[in-house]
Amino acid sequence: MRFCKYLANMELTRYAQGRAYEYEMRFLAKLPVFRGSLNRLNLMAPKVLFAAEELKLTIGRQVIYDNAEFYINANERVALVGRNGSGKSTLLRLITNKEIPSSGKITRAKNLRVAELPQDFELDNTRTIRENVADSLGYFRDLQKRFETISVNSPEHAQIEHELLIHDGWNLEAKIDIVLEKLNLSKMADQLCDKLSGGEMRRVALSRAIVAEPDLLLLDEPTNHLDVSTVEWIENFLADYRGSCLFVTHDRYFLDRVATRIVELSHGKFYSYPGSYAEFIAAKAERESNEDVLEQKRRSFLRSEIEWVRRSPKARLKRNMGRMKKFDEIAAKSAPVRDKEMELLIPKATRLGNKTVNLTQISQTFKANPIIHDFSFEFAPKSRLGVVGPNGIGKSTLLRIIMGQLAPDFGQVEISPTVEFNYIDQSRIALDPEKTVSEEIGEDSDTIYLGDEKISIWGYLKRFLFEDERINTKIRYLSGGEKARLMLAKTLKKGGNFLILDEPTNDLDLSSLRLLEEALFCYDGCVLVVSHDRYFLNRVCTGILGFEGDGKIVYTPGDYDYYWEKRQERESDKPSCTPPKRILTEGKPKTSARKLTYKEARELEGMEEAILKVEEKISELESRFGDPDFFAKYGDRSQEFQSELESNRAEAARLYARWEELEQL
Repeated sequence: MRFCKYLANMELTRYAQGRAYEYEMRFLAKLPVFRGSLNRLNLMAPKVLFAAEELKLTIGRQVIYDNAEFYINANERVALVGRNGSGKSTLLRLITNKEIPSSGKITRAKNLRVAELPQDFELDNTRTIRENVADSLGYFRDLQKRFETISVNSPEHAQIEHELLIHDGWNLEAKIDIVLEKLNLSKMADQLCDKLSGGEMRRVALSRAIVAEPDLLLLDEPTNHLDVSTVEWIENFLADYRGSCLFVTHDRYFLDRVATRIVELSHGKFYSYPGSYAEFIAAKAERESNEDVLEQKRRSFLRSEIEWVRRSPKARLKRNMGRMKKFDEIAAKSAPVRDKEMELLIPKATRLGNKTVNLTQISQTFKANPIIHDFSFEFAPKSRLGVVGPNGIGKSTLLRIIMGQLAPDFGQVEISPTVEFNYIDQSRIALDPEKTVSEEIGEDSDTIYLGDEKISIWGYLKRFLFEDERINTKIRYLSGGEKARLMLAKTLKKGGNFLILDEPTNDLDLSSLRLLEEALFCYDGCVLVVSHDRYFLNRVCTGILGFEGDGKIVYTPGDYDYYWEKRQERESDKPSCTPPKRILTEGKPKTSARKLTYKEARELEGMEEAILKVEEKISELESRFGDPDFFAKYGDRSQEFQSELESNRAEAARLYARWEELEQL
């Protein structure tokens, strides 16, 4: 009995930690003395909706799952992460019975209801948006019919009534209206789906999945092509969701705010981590560090034993045979496999003068609606700007005007002769689906030039993680992530000095996103990025151009969070008196209040941008010092860089103090 109490405490502890304890205790269930106790303990365990044991699946020569185990419990929100092509979408198809594993045991909860948003979804283009969304509500309509036909005194009658009440199953049309409104589809609900854009069709498919309120909701990249306000609504919806959710995403803010557990799929195995994205990164690093320590011990053992093995002891002593057996077992183990990192190299920007692109009082309308109204802006060299706003508001139109592809209705666009645009298209339409990967990149040549470096097509593509068999694959057979990497490879090789990226984060995995962020941060040309990925914008951008409706575009220096803070202040009609979030003002002596002079007022007005520029320079220098090849590249200038870093830090401290002094005045 004492041991049973110990097991109960162990189970509760592991449940709190989100561990797969049911697998660890499986062997105990086979022992008759413990079977009754375990059955009682299982009453406390969470309900398992889906479980896969000893799962194996190979596609061609690629091993997708290698004796893997995966589970999802009731009331969980699990984020599934991993490299592109590792098998994340395949797992969702396994859960919905669209894919069959090579071997393994799969268990599903009885009467499990599943709804999904797959990467490749289908809509009935002959029907309206509302009709497509309503298709997923057949379960509740069947419950209504069943409720009306069975006896009022039947226990099933009360059970059905309860389920309809908790899911608001008597008001199906109202449920559809709410979801369509939140996903900005209510005004076009009666429109046929054959006229919709790709982003609109994705929102319809998402509406169809979430309105069904299944036991298990499967979402494959749910935030792609959605604006920030819509993503925030989905975050709130999933946070209060009664069922379970398994989702694949690259949006790190979405992952942090929604997930209760993160599962990584790596080289055919699933690794479960409770907690946030930051905790996942730390736990993964710790796991890999422990694996590396064990591998070092294994190699050390083999080195110490190899000479003895080479002597091939002939004596058939039991100790010799045991020693040989141990050596063979340890030698047969393989080293831990590590993911290769993409070598995302942006060619050095060509010479860019003091002037790049100037927009003077430009205006553009579409069907009598103002898209851009009286907007003037000068793009500074080496700036990295983010463009944000709802879908369909005119962001892509602004890009076309900047590149000279579209003349504005009013205003003037001046493009410096030294500007060379390089554009990554959101829809990837520049890729020919009938060409192979090498044909698309090579363009009738076996080599390409990256600045002054000449490199083979195959060598270049391997930097973007394309293996030999994928290099000769037609583009139409590539995954979304592979197409995104190929589009980056094709565009970046062109060079230029004004890089324009329209939704570059769609379909990229997390490691590729980090590399893209670092490459853009070090790029010495202009960067203009259209993105809804808040984390990406915060890491890359030095300023934000925000579309705020009625043709109004507002520029704010700094990252996305600072732009959003300032926008909230503008909308609430409160004067801005808040310093950037990185500025600490505690413990400073207050000065006596007086009215600012004209010169001081102008100084205060430009203080935010001055501080952000200094902080950016500090970050750039610190990043340079963190380069493993720093002394090989800049050894003779290390003292110069150190003095420059200290000078900028002192200037930042002075600006902080002056900022607070002026604010208090």
